[in-house]
Formats: sequence, structure tokens, C-alpha cells
Amino acid sequence: MKHFNYLLLAASLLAMGNGAIAAEGVTTLDLTKPLYPETLNFGDDGAWDKLYEGNDDFSQDFLEAQIFIMSHLGYADWNYWEGFAPCTSTDMKSTTSYTVGCMGGGGIVLDESGDVVTDGNGNVAVDKSVPYLVGYYSTMMSEEPSCQILFNDGKAREAVGVYVTNFPTAFYDCVHGNGVARPFVNGDKFTLTIHGVAVDQSEKTVDVDLVKYEDGMLQAIRTWKYVDLSPLGEVVSLYFTLGSTDVGDYGMNTSAYFCMDKLMVKTDGTAGIGNDALATEAAITYDRATATLALPQSTFAIIYNVAGQKVMAATGERISVSGLDNGMYFVKTASGSTLRFIK
Repeated sequence: MKHFNYLLLAASLLAMGNGAIAAEGVTTLDLTKPLYPETLNFGDDGAWDKLYEGNDDFSQDFLEAQIFIMSHLGYADWNYWEGFAPCTSTDMKSTTSYTVGCMGGGGIVLDESGDVVTDGNGNVAVDKSVPYLVGYYSTMMSEEPSCQILFNDGKAREAVGVYVTNFPTAFYDCVHGNGVARPFVNGDKFTLTIHGVAVDQSEKTVDVDLVKYEDGMLQAIRTWKYVDLSPLGEVVSLYFTLGSTDVGDYGMNTSAYFCMDKLMVKTDGTAGIGNDALATEAAITYDRATATLALPQSTFAIIYNVAGQKVMAATGERISVSGLDNGMYFVKTASGSTLRFIK
């Protein structure tokens, strides 16, 4: 499987119940400050207005905020999407929606310092105006992991933590069934696995049981739960998969959705081509509409993926990269000019 591929922590991570406070030296995903698209707009139901927009060839597009790039694939002709989509819905009751909803009741609030706001019991503050991410995990339409996150400077960073909760439709699938999915019985689990991909492409994982039926009791996440990601170590990317014990002839019967908010990583990064790729002023330009690089002069250039692997070499004033998979790359010319670009 392909993957798109530190200021030290000055204060310790404080975990209280299912809440946590980000420490100094940590960057926390904040969807109120998007970079691409530059604005996020939502309908009255909280659904993202570009939910079904994407590439006609079923290749992934991206969302970007701060240092984070999040995968998204949309296809309007089929009203189909997968990957991550921002959302502001506070719906916790829907059993049929496949676009909006969150058992956490809204997005998690940050204070002016960028730290997660919690009460005395460690419960996070939420607000219906704060976007969070709905993740839809699929293996059908794209060769890439459908729900993946990487860093827009190509650097590797230490994973810190993230908040997750159930998507209502998936939650009620496990509780009541839906005609295809059956209600959970003793021994059943619906599990989110968070994969951390290192510079050498090795992986470590953290599992979160979103719903499980154990010892005669159904246990399910009904609020935002903080998940410690430090076991993943230093990563160049993350991706998220779902698994259920309720499976049929065509795979998992449980609706493959979850909700995520406020991913945290250490601010400074190491390793990867991104360490020096942005150190020089880029004299190269990239036209995303035509997937073309314009070099300062006719010169030799090498293009690398985020893992630092060479994927293409070419000579000329204009280079087409239309044959590359969608993702983030770095181009470096013989004269030393460099540029990060997203296809």
C-alpha cells in the first residue's frame, strides 16, 4: 500500500478523564483557520458545501490547515465522497445520514493560546460553529488510504494525541442494526486503528474501540475521547482505518464512519526531504490547474515524494506532472532551487 507520504515539549500533556490540554511546542489542528480551500462553508445541516467536489478520475484532493494536509475524494455525479470532510453538525440522533453528525455534539473549542478548553472534570467544551472532521473509510475508489493526514512541509513530527468520537449512523448500527448491519452481541467490536508512518515507511498503530460488547455490556464512545498517540513516535504521515466484527459477503456491515478533531503533533519536525527543501527561495512556480511546473530556465530537475524517494526527472522550462498520483511533492533543480507543491 502506498502512503503519501522539535522544539522540545516544554510542559507535560495533562490528561483528565477524556480531556487534555495541549502543551507548549505542540501544533493543534484548527479547522477555523483553513489554508486550502481558503474558506470553509457549510449548509444549514452542517454539511460542507464542497463535500462531493473532487477529481473526475477518482484521485484524491486535499484539505489544508496549518501544517496539516487531509485527504478527500469527491465525485458529484454519484454523490459520493470518502476520506475526511469538515462538518459543523451537532446531530447526535440520526440513524440514516451519511454526511453529517457527531456524538460529541459539535467541534472542540480552543482558547486564545490554541489549547483545548476543558472543564474541571476534563470534559471538552464544544460549539456548533467549530468545524470538526468526519472520516469515511473506504478501500473502493482510491489506491491511497482514504483517510490520511500528512504535513505540508514534508517533515517528520512526533505524534502527541487526537480526539475521536462516534459518527451517529455507525453508532446506531452497532446498537440497533440497520437492515444490513446487525445489533452487536457479546464479543463484537467496532475499532478505529490509527497508523503512524515513519520516514523509513515502517508503521506503528494505536487502536481505539469505538463500540464494543463485552461481558454482557455494550460500551460505546458517546463524547469526545482523547487518544494518546505518543506510541506512534515520529511520523511523516498518519492514516486511519476501521474494522468491525460484523462482516458480510461484501466486507464490513457497520457504516465505516468516525469523527475526529484537534489532532496534535510536536511543532518542530525532523527528517524527510522537507528539512532543506524549503530553505532556499523557490524560483520555480507550479500551476495546479494544468499540473505544470515552470522552471526559472531550461534546467534539470528531480521530483521527490514526501518520503524523499525520487519519482521523476526531467529537463526543460515547463514540466508536466500530470502522470504523478495526487499528493505532495518536492522539486529540486540542478541550480539548487526547490519548491513544495501539491498535485
